[in-house]
Amino acid sequence: MVAVAVAAALTFSGAFAVQAVRDNIRNTMASWEDTHTGTALGLSQSDAGLTVTLDEIYGDTWYVYLKGTVASETEKTMRVDNWTNRSGTQYADAGFCDWEFTIPDQKTQLSHGSNISFLSVNGQEDAPLEFLIRLSATDFALTGEASALFNGFWYEADGELQELDGCWEFTFPVDRNDDGETLLVGKSIQTDAGTVTLDCLQFSALDISAEWSGANEALFGWDQSNTYLLLKSGERIGCQSAGIEDENGEKTRMEFAPFNNGLGHISADDVQAVVFAGQEIPVT
Repeated sequence: MVAVAVAAALTFSGAFAVQAVRDNIRNTMASWEDTHTGTALGLSQSDAGLTVTLDEIYGDTWYVYLKGTVASETEKTMRVDNWTNRSGTQYADAGFCDWEFTIPDQKTQLSHGSNISFLSVNGQEDAPLEFLIRLSATDFALTGEASALFNGFWYEADGELQELDGCWEFTFPVDRNDDGETLLVGKSIQTDAGTVTLDCLQFSALDISAEWSGANEALFGWDQSNTYLLLKSGERIGCQSAGIEDENGEKTRMEFAPFNNGLGHISADDVQAVVFAGQEIPVT
């Protein structure tokens, strides 16, 4: 396992709309890793003065996660700025210019469907940058091999954009268990735009999503600031995005805030309700 430091205690000010900046990614990874293990990879490629390493992989029914680092091969330190999104998650201001994942058994190439997050810089200028890749598990078999190709790397240092050429390519074993937790709900509410139904909640290692069905106008015209997951602790995990999943447009997959807003790994037992546009849907 790759060691992950647990950040300082979480602090909140009012609802989730006003939060202190937290090390959300590391908090939630550390929580999940307390009771789970992934598969160590230890695969490295060097080019353009950078070494890219894939350290570990783990996956479940909903997502596959890859953990890795980017490090400078020279004595010159790679100073990188941080940036903070509107929900309070802090990231390193860096990324790969282009990437592609290939899953041979499915003959599938993924790029836009993948998400790469660079973790916030911890203050040590010579420390490797940590990143986490999330891929949809529906594209992966339970066993087999996949490949990753990264082209180019960019980062911001003191507000100045730096770009490096380079190509880093890996073949890695798939480690995915079809054991993601699903909570069936099947409860409906009436909105001005029509009836919508919360079909189920899906709990992955670091993220939570929901499947809805019903009136498209209501599902895509929701009041995002008043749509969130309500935990038994009283904490809220806000809605992040939603999109049509099936060809008939009758089912919508909604994702809640990435990395559970730093609250750690969340299971079905932790949830009290889903609030949709201000209306509460109990799930217990």
